[in-house]
Amino acid sequence: MTAVEHHSVLVVGAGPAGLSTAIFSALHGVRPLVVDSRPGASTAVKATGQYPHTMEALRIAGVADRIRELSRPDRTGFAMVLAPRLAGPVTRTLISGRELTMRQVSPEEWGTASQSGAERALAERARELGAEVRFGTRVSGLAQDAEGVTAFVEDVATGTRRRIRAGYLVAADGWRSPIREALGVPLQGRGVVGRVLRVLFKADLSEPLAHTPGAADGSRFVAFHVGRAVLFNTEIPGLYGYFRNLTPELSDDWYQSREGIVRQIATDLGLDDNVALNVVESGETSIACAVAQRFQVGRVLLAGDAAHVMPPTGGLGGNTAILDGLYLGWRLAAVVEGWAGPELLHTFETERRPYARLLVEQQFANLVERVAPELRDGDVPDPLPPAVLAFGYRYPTGAVLLDPDDDQAPVEDPASATGRPGSRAPYLPLVASDGTASSTTALFGAGFVLLTGPQGGEWAKPATLVAERLGVPLTVHVVDADSFPARYGIGLTGASLVRPDRFVAWRAPELVEDPAARVEEVLRTLLRR
Repeated sequence: MTAVEHHSVLVVGAGPAGLSTAIFSALHGVRPLVVDSRPGASTAVKATGQYPHTMEALRIAGVADRIRELSRPDRTGFAMVLAPRLAGPVTRTLISGRELTMRQVSPEEWGTASQSGAERALAERARELGAEVRFGTRVSGLAQDAEGVTAFVEDVATGTRRRIRAGYLVAADGWRSPIREALGVPLQGRGVVGRVLRVLFKADLSEPLAHTPGAADGSRFVAFHVGRAVLFNTEIPGLYGYFRNLTPELSDDWYQSREGIVRQIATDLGLDDNVALNVVESGETSIACAVAQRFQVGRVLLAGDAAHVMPPTGGLGGNTAILDGLYLGWRLAAVVEGWAGPELLHTFETERRPYARLLVEQQFANLVERVAPELRDGDVPDPLPPAVLAFGYRYPTGAVLLDPDDDQAPVEDPASATGRPGSRAPYLPLVASDGTASSTTALFGAGFVLLTGPQGGEWAKPATLVAERLGVPLTVHVVDADSFPARYGIGLTGASLVRPDRFVAWRAPELVEDPAARVEEVLRTLLRR
């Protein structure tokens, strides 16, 4: 066994959650080590698409433009439809780009990059920011004490073993997380509700897809629900993904050969015999609905699928994993760098676990409606609008100081939100000093931000001095826009404190008698100082 290797943060798993956590902790001064047992970034058949709230996070991360490039400049529209066969006719449009625009609450458009492409971009960005990413490295055991975590790892190719000592460990190692199981944390929820075969294949489907412009050439992201199967295109023309429920009416061995897979794809999609299909890769996976009972055990935190697993229907699994990294990364950095107390990390579970339970059930409702009606029971929730799921979820408890009259609602309509603490900071278009278009959203991400009303300049110096003395990254912006006070629920001299993850932590309707004392009290309370 070699000498102990020391890192402030060890992240296990180089998927969306692990890489995102590495990026957002690195943005705030921490350089984590990321390990993954796979030989490299994923190439598996996975979801496509990034919601606008995810694109906002990726903008903060400095990787949004790369995701846009992977999405192709012309790949801007999308649709999800029902049809009896691939050639149509389309019997129902479940969602489309026109219906799902979120420009009223965000400056970002949807991204349409594949998850595998996005993972490669995230890994590249993490390394640029100073994180170390090691593939082919397996964690074989861990132990923790009051001072840190010791992970026992080995090189998959050579068998070389080493010990890594870290202040904190983030388990982002998938929904079958060995680390979560070793910690004895159970999953709670419906559990496994089905199995699915995932296939990536090449074919010329221009004729059967002629009825939907952009579907065959990949200039629009389109997903077709055809019976028990889902077909979706990729950014590469002629390359398609296929998800197929493994149901009892089919034999268990049909997907054991490429010939059997090809026959079933053709049958499901109603393709003619002259359409040649070339299977690139295939694999079986389970569909599960569950949330970990705990997101933190001592100095180990769970993120991504290790913390919550949901059906793919709705596309929020990978998106939520990336957002986990945003919400966890700044907390880890704050604690490691010393501008927050260790208790701040407990608020990650307090805030994210209720939202995870909500999302899992919403994705299950989509599964019942679109693919598996036999799973319907008396406990399927009514669907919430996608904009509410992406921008309207709230944190009634956690690293927030609610208004005295807050109703602690878990969700709200983001289009009419007024900047309550525990809610996302509302999007408001602004004009920058150089005359270019900007928005409040562009101000967030580097640290805490104190926004004041047009007559709230007296907050600036006291707040800045307090933050400097406490070592808390904070900037102050006086927003000279007539619509700002009403949009953020404050008066002309009021102030709104926004966290690095774009959530409002606290607000004051008007200027207080001692701004410095009040800001210090708020920061100490929020950061568990």
